[in-house]
Amino acid sequence: MTFGKFLPVAASVGVLAALWVAVGSAYALVLWVPFLSWALVFGAGAGKLNRVPKEVIGLVGGTVAGVLVVYLLPAFTSVLGGTLALPVLIFIAGTLIVLLELTNWFELAPAYFFSFAGFFAYLFGGFAGEAGMTVSSVLMYVALLVLGTALGIATIFLRKFWLDMMKVPMDQRQTIFDKERG
Repeated sequence: MTFGKFLPVAASVGVLAALWVAVGSAYALVLWVPFLSWALVFGAGAGKLNRVPKEVIGLVGGTVAGVLVVYLLPAFTSVLGGTLALPVLIFIAGTLIVLLELTNWFELAPAYFFSFAGFFAYLFGGFAGEAGMTVSSVLMYVALLVLGTALGIATIFLRKFWLDMMKVPMDQRQTIFDKERG
């Protein structure tokens, strides 16, 4: 792929990112969350639309795992103490997430881990609001993840649009990133 042929694709992504930041800032939304799932469309989903449903399942599943850890932490702390409770819960969550790779629809472990880790940054970084973990704060986090996935889908279509417009042959559409991810 040449610089000149790829520049419109890159600029389109830049425009989408700038628009998101402008709109998100105007509404005081958490700007970094959609970038997690946007990148995931390409990192874990390989930029394939048929992988998007699995990504969304993983994003929601990772968030649910995060919510369960926070919800169960007091009970585990009362049984195991403050030193062991969180590591045991993380062990359980991590083990279950990786075991899901053996299934068809729930196998996208990176999506679970991205949203799981992001949820803790969102909640404990103070981005969930002063009330902390509420139904509305969790739903907002998931909505932001879904928005990022939508931005990833838009990127797939914009890339195809620009490369089709410039009549770039299919065998010349790969970047170094595309070639290395196989």
